Amino acid sequence: MGWVLRLVETGVEGPLGSVDVLEIDRPGNLDDLADLGLRLPDGKQLLSQVQQAVVAAQCRDHAAQRPACRACGAACRVKDYRPRRIATLFGMVTVRLPRFRCAGCRGDQAGIEWPPQCRSTPEFDQIRAQFSAFLPYRVAAGVLQQLLPLDAGPETLRAQTLKVGEGMPLRLSRQRPPPRSP
Repeated sequence: MGWVLRLVETGVEGPLGSVDVLEIDRPGNLDDLADLGLRLPDGKQLLSQVQQAVVAAQCRDHAAQRPACRACGAACRVKDYRPRRIATLFGMVTVRLPRFRCAGCRGDQAGIEWPPQCRSTPEFDQIRAQFSAFLPYRVAAGVLQQLLPLDAGPETLRAQTLKVGEGMPLRLSRQRPPPRSP
């Protein structure tokens, strides 16, 4: 027995396109309980493939936006694309970010409103920091690797946890409670 999981992109006018995400082939009988439902590798692969398909559609929409030149105000055209690998909660994705060149003054311009030095999503950083706060880094990396389609080594977890901790506002209360009356 087999299934094909298809991701369908919809728009205002209806379906825009579809992508076959995963083909699952599982036995139809339940002679062995291990054949019941999806296995962990199938689930990881499914999450990763869905994430890549959604990111590809988002990149396509992002690249369709054309900024106006900061210098002369003329319309910019796509000069080229730069790939950037981003770690997400559901796997590594490669984002094709467009770079633009002004048609009027020939000046170069980076993509529209993209953070310059991001290598992972905030949600991914938050989950890594949360697990690292409660477990040793090596154990946290192992748990995340077992459950999610990502590769996060202990050194990465430690560095990211410290980075997230530095970005958090410092909330120390230096006020003493008011003295009690006798």
